[in-house]
Amino acid sequence: MKVSICGCGWLGLPLATHLVNKGMDVWGSKQDEAAADSLNDLGINGIQLSLPDDVIEPKSGPQWQQFFGSDVLVINVAPGRGEYADKRFIASVLGLAKQAKLAGCHRIVFISTTGVYGSAKGIITEDTPVQPETASAKAHVFIEQQLLSQWGENVVIIRLAGLIGPKRHPVKFLSNRQGIEHGLDKVNLIHQEDCINAITEIMTVWPKKQILHLAAPTHPTRQAYYTAMADLIGIPAPCFSASKERDAKVVDASETCEQLSLTLKYPDLMVLKPQI
Repeated sequence: MKVSICGCGWLGLPLATHLVNKGMDVWGSKQDEAAADSLNDLGINGIQLSLPDDVIEPKSGPQWQQFFGSDVLVINVAPGRGEYADKRFIASVLGLAKQAKLAGCHRIVFISTTGVYGSAKGIITEDTPVQPETASAKAHVFIEQQLLSQWGENVVIIRLAGLIGPKRHPVKFLSNRQGIEHGLDKVNLIHQEDCINAITEIMTVWPKKQILHLAAPTHPTRQAYYTAMADLIGIPAPCFSASKERDAKVVDASETCEQLSLTLKYPDLMVLKPQI
């Protein structure tokens, strides 16, 4: 299987190396030319891809055909920040999908976010209607709808909860902060390795369900979780203000795990030491 990954960053790069180790033909992109070249040292066919410019005015050549004409294109593009970030994000993702279709790509996996559920309450399943509130969430929903319309059964969207893993954990930024609200809300998080395993299984089994999402099945309160994580690594704990319990969202990914025959490596968030 030939897999192309647009966005070899914090999640995309370890995904690419994981697939290389499984014997797949892997192509990957980086915005910087030197960084793209360095992918070759890891067994990844690297190309430099600047978004959205390179899909608005596409380049040509055998490398581009190889990249976009893969069996599966994984679109793992960060929405960015600043003015017009949402518009640039939409142009980037839909431009990538257009070039993939022109090059004869068979399937697309789009990495989305559980942020599309907004402030929905209670148990959130894969069938829960989206309630996007931020510009980024609205952009994600628009992209999802367009991809489903254009690619039909040949696209799978996986919405990831808050990401944790090597050098990434919210407790780092919450440490010693005072008066944090909504401490009794539940956390919805997922480890990098579980994301990689889920994306790999999507490409392997190609599930019948086109919209999936992923979060660990443990959902401690924010106060209990971030206090415990700060204690585990010996940094000052955040301080939460007094608040009432709300019917905040809890992402239930049991159907996704069933569809993919996936057993999470890190289901219990409370025993997983932050890797910061």
